Amino acid sequence: MVYAWEFEFFDSDGMVDAVPCGSLGGGGTFGSDLNDAIESAADFLACMVDDHLMGGIELPAPDFGHEPRHGGKIIAVAVSRELADIPAVTAADAARMLGVSSARVSQLINAGLLDSWKDGTKRMVSKAPSRHDSPTLQRQDARKKCLLPCKETSRHTIWHIDH
Repeated sequence: MVYAWEFEFFDSDGMVDAVPCGSLGGGGTFGSDLNDAIESAADFLACMVDDHLMGGIELPAPDFGHEPRHGGKIIAVAVSRELADIPAVTAADAARMLGVSSARVSQLINAGLLDSWKDGTKRMVSKAPSRHDSPTLQRQDARKKCLLPCKETSRHTIWHIDH
């Protein structure tokens, strides 16, 4: 499915900030120039869509025709996303990758530290970053090199293995 959202792009301290218009939520992103900021906005929108898809939550309805609030320009950004686009492994595979038990993966999922969803009878765990920060996961990160913090948020990922 294609998801479109308006962003305001404006200069800020030598960078170009991109802030979603309307009710997409707080935050935003930036780039070194307009093209880079548009690419970052597409990544931002894809992450927001993925979060909603994984949670089974509808995105707010987009509205168009916003006026700039920061003296920038309004540009609509679109991404095509499906739940199947989200890199994922089964919960059992995630446990093996992390070197922990399936019960521990369930605890991490229930604590909101790993994103997951049901796919038929299987529990899938996203390889994409998770929104929460945990000292426990940071210690595992150093030992296992499987959970690395995402640079733009405090999320973790389970599949950036550097070894």
